[in-house]
Amino acid sequence: MNHLLKGIAILTHPIFLPFYSLLVYTPVIAKHNISTLTISAVWIVFMYISLPLVYFIYIRKIKLAYPSIDERKSIYRAYSLVNFGFALVSIFLMQEYITFFLAATFLHLLMLFFAFIELKVSWHSAVWSFLLGTGLMIHYNYQFSDFGYLLEIASITLLVGVVRWKANAHTLFQLVMGLAIGFLASTPILFF
Repeated sequence: MNHLLKGIAILTHPIFLPFYSLLVYTPVIAKHNISTLTISAVWIVFMYISLPLVYFIYIRKIKLAYPSIDERKSIYRAYSLVNFGFALVSIFLMQEYITFFLAATFLHLLMLFFAFIELKVSWHSAVWSFLLGTGLMIHYNYQFSDFGYLLEIASITLLVGVVRWKANAHTLFQLVMGLAIGFLASTPILFF
């Protein structure tokens, strides 16, 4: 059972946020040609996943499975900068993603704030709640008629919460705080 919980935690890890954002943004970015999407995918794999992992694991020696509060500060600080950089790059690649990455920057700054006051918040639940909130904001802004993808994201968010709680990675309070922070961070998307 423990291996199953770890497997789900890895598959739903927050470092894959840009890929999971495709659950929300697929209808919006469908107009782009394949070369733009390919460049974006390569950029995401290199800058959002590979570089931070190398930095965290080999330079900072952070245990990503169970980071301490100080290690969380480094993670959130780094991803705040990475998301802001992605917002700038999105100006040239896919303008639809600018507000997404600015909101993701806001998410990680909120997480950093709570780490500075020594409050551990579930990064997993924050990111999945952020995606659910983003989906709701996009759904409202573009007046989509299909709610299917929102139900999928809501189901995954619930699954992530249960898995993190059953694995004793977080208390119920930490999970709820993550849900609240994630949803709050997604609200700027509604206005831009």
